[in-house]
Amino acid sequence: MINWISKLNRFAEFMPQKNFYLLIDSSIICSYLVEKWIKCFENRPGFQGILVKEEVQSEKLVEARKFFHKKYASHKQLTEEVYQEITDLYPELDLTEKAMIAQYGVSNYSTTEHPQTIFLGDNLNGEYAKNWLMEAARDSPPFIFCSVSQILKSWWIELTKSQLFNCHTAVLPYARGLHSIENMAILKDINKFQQAVGFTIHYIDEGVDTGSIIRAQKIVDPFNFNSIWELKGYTYVKEFELFVQTAQEILGNNGIIPAGISVDPKLLGPNFRAKNFTPEKQKQAEEAYLAMKNSLREFS
Repeated sequence: MINWISKLNRFAEFMPQKNFYLLIDSSIICSYLVEKWIKCFENRPGFQGILVKEEVQSEKLVEARKFFHKKYASHKQLTEEVYQEITDLYPELDLTEKAMIAQYGVSNYSTTEHPQTIFLGDNLNGEYAKNWLMEAARDSPPFIFCSVSQILKSWWIELTKSQLFNCHTAVLPYARGLHSIENMAILKDINKFQQAVGFTIHYIDEGVDTGSIIRAQKIVDPFNFNSIWELKGYTYVKEFELFVQTAQEILGNNGIIPAGISVDPKLLGPNFRAKNFTPEKQKQAEEAYLAMKNSLREFS
């Protein structure tokens, strides 16, 4: 007699293939996600490629990025000349990215070296990206896993039939938007900071980080780092691990999909905007983090 597990496996064989993409910014941060993604999904049926929020780049630049990562893979100590080389290859390099390199070394893959890299342009809500998605969703809506800095318009949700997932670098619903951890640090409220430091995997809806939550995890000791940038680097690495794991589970179960947990609107924290995160606030976040850390030391 065939048991119920065998029946489910046989049933899954006849289910439609789940086509899926990874959607990322072109940044050193996202290169760490690309590395994990390629290792996990390179040979998986249904993997259609990596979508990049960037204008189409020349083959020369794409190859230069690939060569850089191959040459410096796992290197943690880089000279100023090498850092300058990075800024020539990527749009910008921030303190979190420098901290990630110092902690984990240069990632093995660039953001754009995968042969199925698709450039959607700097505006993911533009006509080019919309036309691309309409074609990609023509036969069946794809699953798209996102790590981008732009709020997506509702047609992304409609065309993917809500099969649109995001990883957010803070615990929702307590801190939304960009530079969440830094902005929470500026408040100098240790309890609120500890509550928000972590990461969340959630559905994308029409709000800003308000979609149903699939998973959320906190950093046990957010003050166990030399700087807020080291903390952020650690958070990104752990966040990407959970994102890949969650994607595996979603793609591996043809009969089910996470329901997600809706958040009480009363619990929604502030929505931080990138345009408001000035160099002055960056310095404030850095100093506030160390001040909170020293304060805890004094009472320990």
